[in-house]
Amino acid sequence: MKTSFIKSFAFIILTTVITSCGGFKKPGKEVTGPFSSSRYQTNSRYFRGVGSGTSMDLNTSKSKAMIMAKQRLASSVNTTMRTVADRYVKENSMLNASEFMSKYEELNREVTNTMLADIRVIGERTFKLPNNQYETHIALEIRKRSMYNHLKRQAKIMKQWNEAERAAMEELIDRLLAELKD
Repeated sequence: MKTSFIKSFAFIILTTVITSCGGFKKPGKEVTGPFSSSRYQTNSRYFRGVGSGTSMDLNTSKSKAMIMAKQRLASSVNTTMRTVADRYVKENSMLNASEFMSKYEELNREVTNTMLADIRVIGERTFKLPNNQYETHIALEIRKRSMYNHLKRQAKIMKQWNEAERAAMEELIDRLLAELKD
């Protein structure tokens, strides 16, 4: 009895493994858009963002693509800055972590908003679709060194910060600048 149960169980397991190893079945045709290569991703020198937009109006499709690309660019900047600031706070136990992070995020938001005017368009492609809509793809970048230098200038003029906070922020930004490879 026990042997037949083990054989049945082994047969079920074997059948499940064999049928699950049948390979991955694609749900449809794989599509890659323009600007999907690593050349258009954030790297050690640039923050980058790519966006796309579709509309019956050409200018609206371009506007939608630009907004999406800027959002992704800002997200990339914010994620990187947050990671570095978290690491800095952990290394410097003398800081009030929540207060420092709050001020850092405020500075980061302010700088990101002003730096988005300093971006470069590194690619733009527009397609007219069969349904007479336009689809636009845009790739943007901001040089990290420029972003960090702007961040440092802004930190120096923040009126609501005391000297210790300002010094800590400048030290953090100097570390970011030293880590750059260009």
